[in-house]
Amino acid sequence: MSSLSCLFSNQVVVLSMIIVQSIEQLDRGGQQVKKGTILMFVALIFVLITACSSATSTNSVDKADLILQTNEVTIDQATPTDATDATDLTDLTDLTDLTDLTDLTEPTDSNLPDKHTSEQLITEELEKKGHLPQGFVYLDEYIPSAQQVMGYSGEINFVGMPIDGYLAPFAIATEEAALALQAISDELEQQELILVFYDAYRPQKAVNHFIRWSLDEEDLLMKESFYPREEKSTLFKKGYLSKRSGHSRGSTVDVTLAHADTGEELDMGSPVDMLDVISNFNTKQITQEQAANRQILKQLMTKHNFKSYSKEWWHYTLKDEPYPNEYFDFDVE
Repeated sequence: MSSLSCLFSNQVVVLSMIIVQSIEQLDRGGQQVKKGTILMFVALIFVLITACSSATSTNSVDKADLILQTNEVTIDQATPTDATDATDLTDLTDLTDLTDLTDLTEPTDSNLPDKHTSEQLITEELEKKGHLPQGFVYLDEYIPSAQQVMGYSGEINFVGMPIDGYLAPFAIATEEAALALQAISDELEQQELILVFYDAYRPQKAVNHFIRWSLDEEDLLMKESFYPREEKSTLFKKGYLSKRSGHSRGSTVDVTLAHADTGEELDMGSPVDMLDVISNFNTKQITQEQAANRQILKQLMTKHNFKSYSKEWWHYTLKDEPYPNEYFDFDVE
């Protein structure tokens, strides 16, 4: 604006000089007056044109600068450089949306692997050591159709941790017990049922582990799942556990039945290793159907020379066991 004012001041001076000269000519006569008048108007027009041209040029520059400055401001405002702007942009993928998406892959009972299938896969993938004492065999080599749910080699048991001596989830037994169980499996095939082993041979070191665990009164990790109505300190006294287990002699098994086509276990009224009166064979706390399923298992086992245990419907020992007085301690591997 200061440049524009200066320009107009100079033009005014020139215009004044022209007007003065024109006035002097007015005194000289009519002919000269007309010529001076014309000259004065020409000069005036020239000055106005020049002034307008200069003002227009100046205004154009000012407008260009203003547009440029405005664009710079717009660009600066559109660039999110602070935390607030960044947060606004991420609103498109907020936590609510992410939660909705993860619901599609959230673990449910329907897509988690069945515990029996999982145990079988583990058994198939692991290589047996094969260094068994004479007279002992792997049950899956005699009864390949049977499932093995060997919880003592993992954390799904009443202690809540792998038990000493169980280095792999294999069911091991004496050959005599294996042959008797094989005959039972063959008979079950006609009923479209299979055997499910939860335990067989048990090292003495595992029994010692149970004893140590029972003395730790503060360790109640698995109480709600395995002995909800019993005091831990009474489990040995009530006969749910033993300091000299028949399992360590190699001819005792913890076993149940399942449907051959689905692998679903028969409902026995309580799970294996539920240390409670409901697991007593003749308990009145189960339904007729559950009692009937227990009876199916017992009849088959006793038919093939196994004897039952009244406090645990799943526990069977071969009557003519080859090592009635010997307790073994080799590892399950």
